[in-house]
Formats: sequence, C-alpha cells, structure tokens
Amino acid sequence: MRAVILSVLLVLAAPVLQVTVVNGWSLPGGVPDIVLICVIALAPALGSRTGSRTGSRTGAGAGAGALMGFAAGLAADVAPPADHTIGRLALVLCLAGWVSTRIPADDGAGRRVAGTAVVALGASLAGGVLAALLDGTPWAAALAPGAIAWTTGGAALVTAGLALLPRRRSFGRVPASRPLYARGGRRA
Repeated sequence: MRAVILSVLLVLAAPVLQVTVVNGWSLPGGVPDIVLICVIALAPALGSRTGSRTGSRTGAGAGAGALMGFAAGLAADVAPPADHTIGRLALVLCLAGWVSTRIPADDGAGRRVAGTAVVALGASLAGGVLAALLDGTPWAAALAPGAIAWTTGGAALVTAGLALLPRRRSFGRVPASRPLYARGGRRA
C-alpha cells in the first residue's frame, strides 16, 4: 500500500517538477522527461505481485502500472504549457508503465536496469514520433538525441538507485512468492 501511495504522489508531482524546474535547465541536447522516468522507475514496484504457488505474474500489477502511466501522462498533457494533442503522452506513458511492470522483479539489478533503459528508449522514440505526426513538430526537435539520451540514462540511473535500496528481509525464511520446490518442498 505504501508503494502505491508513494507512486501516486510522485506521479502527480512529476509534471509540476518537469514544468517548473527541469525545463529551465540548459543541458546539452535537451532535458530529460522526468514524468517518463518516474513512471518507468516506479511501475515495477506496482507489478511485483506474483502468484503464491507458481511464481507467475498475476497481471494485476501490469494494470496498475498502465493506470499509473495513464494518470501521469494525462497530468503531463494538461500541465501548462499544453501546446500539444491531449492524450499523446497519456498513451505513451500508459504503454511504458505496462511494459515496465512486465520486467521481472526477481531478475538481477543489471537486467532490470537494462530493461528499464530499453523501455525508456522505446517510449522516448514513440513520444517523439507521435509528436512529429500529430502536432507537426519538426522531426529534429521531436527526436532530439540529447533529450532521448538524458531520459534513457536518467531512467537507468534511477532504477539502479532503487535497486540498491534495502529490502525487507524474511530473516532466514524463503518468501512464499517462490515456487514450492525452491522452498525445499517436493516438485508438484
């Protein structure tokens, strides 16, 4: 429950932070998309629920990640200056949130960071293509390599930082989310 509340607060604060602080930075090549970074980094926390016997994903987390991405995209779409087609960012962030929740939480930190970087790159490219097609933004501005690199690198760094945070340990017990045979039982 804490992860959901924290995710909602960060997702609602991200468009405000993007407009008021980040867009004022003068980084070479453009600025990172903080809203996309928040969605991609926080969505796996919502999708980490697994089935109790088989360890397979239940799909409830993927829907929560997509909903979080949609809410963040809609908030970013209506945040001033809203000079683009409403729903464009909501579509891209909804898909990014859904795909991010599909990255297995029990993979190593390196695989999660690589998966996050791929999702960030794909979402940045999709957002740029939609901006060029729907809003008439010049292709060079919509697909600015610097902004895509900052967003992809930022998402990878935030995910790596979140992977280093300490987790609650079960103090010698194997979590129940693992399959039965991993807990020392017989294979069913």
